Amino acid sequence: MYPWGGGSVCGGWLNKCRNKETMNFLPLEIDGNKVYAGFWKRFCASFIDALIIVGVTFPLMKTLDLYGSDRSLTIVLSVFPFLLVHMYTVYLHARFGGTFGKLAVGIRVTRPDGNRIGWNQAWRRSSVDIAIALLVLVSEVWAMFQVDWTQVAALGSDERTTRLQEVSPLWDRAIDIFQNVWIWSEVFVVLLNRRKRALHDFIGGTVVVKKQFAEGTGK
Repeated sequence: MYPWGGGSVCGGWLNKCRNKETMNFLPLEIDGNKVYAGFWKRFCASFIDALIIVGVTFPLMKTLDLYGSDRSLTIVLSVFPFLLVHMYTVYLHARFGGTFGKLAVGIRVTRPDGNRIGWNQAWRRSSVDIAIALLVLVSEVWAMFQVDWTQVAALGSDERTTRLQEVSPLWDRAIDIFQNVWIWSEVFVVLLNRRKRALHDFIGGTVVVKKQFAEGTGK
């Protein structure tokens, strides 16, 4: 553990301070070097991760075009990307302190004091994203059972998507609005606090730092 000081963090549900615990934070700078990863490094990491995920899931989307006449297979192929994306994020954060994107740009997810996170923090950090994605998935599967699948399967991919959106549950629009609010709130929060923590960092009890300031994360 790093020896430098910290501060009390008790900001309600965002900070998960159930026992009013004190978190020892790394300083903002060490030897003139900024400790916390800024917005653009995090953005670049997310962009790399997006490329990786698209590269893996694109073949699945093409498979849907080829075998879309089978509703059960379509559901399975819709569930797999959901599991892949979130296990990719949670596993790599818990195991290595960062996704491939974060590792590539030299940043790590740690506890406030710079020590590595565990599964608990990794799951909590992704909990809202997982909940949103799960609700979207449920909405999509629900819509699949509201149509004559033989007719829908004969449509092109764009027309099929449009048709399923037409029969989506009423709360699907609320999910879409909440997802957009969540994403933009994440951006604003990162930009407006000194340690560049996003909302999911407050929920998970984590920070994102440059790799040289991370302990035990496989620098």
